[in-house]
Amino acid sequence: MQKYFNIFLEFNHKVFYSFIEDAIKDRNKGYVCVVDANVLTMAQNNLQYQHVLNNALINTCDGSSIATLASWAHHQEYRALNGPEIFEYYIEKDYKHLLLGSTQKITDHIKEVLISKNLNHINLQAISLPFMPVESFDYQSIANKINTIAPDIIWVSLGAPKQEIFMNKLEPLLNHGVLFGIGAAFNFYIGKLNALRFKIGSLRFIWLNRLFNEPRKITKRLLPYILSLPELYWDEKKRKQIQDK
Repeated sequence: MQKYFNIFLEFNHKVFYSFIEDAIKDRNKGYVCVVDANVLTMAQNNLQYQHVLNNALINTCDGSSIATLASWAHHQEYRALNGPEIFEYYIEKDYKHLLLGSTQKITDHIKEVLISKNLNHINLQAISLPFMPVESFDYQSIANKINTIAPDIIWVSLGAPKQEIFMNKLEPLLNHGVLFGIGAAFNFYIGKLNALRFKIGSLRFIWLNRLFNEPRKITKRLLPYILSLPELYWDEKKRKQIQDK
């Protein structure tokens, strides 16, 4: 991985998938952050959160605008890899999966989708989590339950920045398993949120559906990112020029 906008990101999709599959095969442990506009913006202003992201096993870029900005600054073509894509890619593979932060209703819906596609749903389990501050979870108790199940992949859906901090605190207590901070991917997979495939060039607008469904919440997240775009671009361009000297 290389740093872009102060965060380690892997833009090569083949490298990303290969790295994850090797980690699962070798029974390693670690967490994966899916860095979208909201996560990237928060990380610029919070060094502790930035440290959490940079301690991940590997990160991917969930945002075509971020990928485009990096492409302009580095004079290369980068593509984003979003959370719903990653979730669909792996949940349909024959790994042992655990959903953290999912309700039983959503878990049942995911199983129904897998059954409808004639895919294995037996190796899918879930642990619900209480609604509380990230510092208040009983991490040892949660880890004990996970270690008993021994999943290959642990999907964490708590929303940013909570899910990234949660994974950072939980990972040292696990025996093995790759954790993904996956946001709203569960709802996209079951069709509760329809992933729009509208594109203009390299820009994808999967976030438009969430903007229509949750305008106040998403606008609040997007506005700081939009305002930070010029500074993000020029700072990254300067770093690239310094590296090239």
